Amino acid sequence: MPDTNTSHDNAQENTSGSSDAYVPKSNCQYYEEAGGFDTFMHSYGLKTWSNADIHEGKTLIESFRQQDRLNWEEAQKTKP
Repeated sequence: MPDTNTSHDNAQENTSGSSDAYVPKSNCQYYEEAGGFDTFMHSYGLKTWSNADIHEGKTLIESFRQQDRLNWEEAQKTKP
């Protein structure tokens, strides 16, 4: 079942460089980028009806979020 976090509008990734604060993307944003929850799950060979696979999908998103944070921090080092 997809994350039903409704605060995803407030949790957009900070890519504009207009702020010094990192704002992580929500689970919903990762799903949307993949074409939806089902497509996201299927693209990683995960079943949408399996609780274990749904947990694995959320674990994947958390690792993506961590990498996005590291990428953002690295980009901040090169800012004037």
